[in-house]
Amino acid sequence: RPCALLARGPRHEASDDLMSSNPDSDDEMLDEYDFSEGVRGKYVERLSKGSNVVVLDPDVASEFDSPQEVNRVLRVYLQKRRSGAA
Repeated sequence: RPCALLARGPRHEASDDLMSSNPDSDDEMLDEYDFSEGVRGKYVERLSKGSNVVVLDPDVASEFDSPQEVNRVLRVYLQKRRSGAA
């Protein structure tokens, strides 16, 4: 199964220019957002079957150069654990 690895990075504060230009808006959807043809949950089943995201803490993620390296190390660990060596 494919595996995506994400490292937590520093959080950035929202910039004032990214905020709504109308602070008094009532958070209604704008007219240009038309979801009338949308299908709720269209990709849920596919996502649940093929998605496996592991979030590594920054100190752990910095030890690896690629997701492939993480998988290799985990496979070695699992093999040792199964054999009772870990």
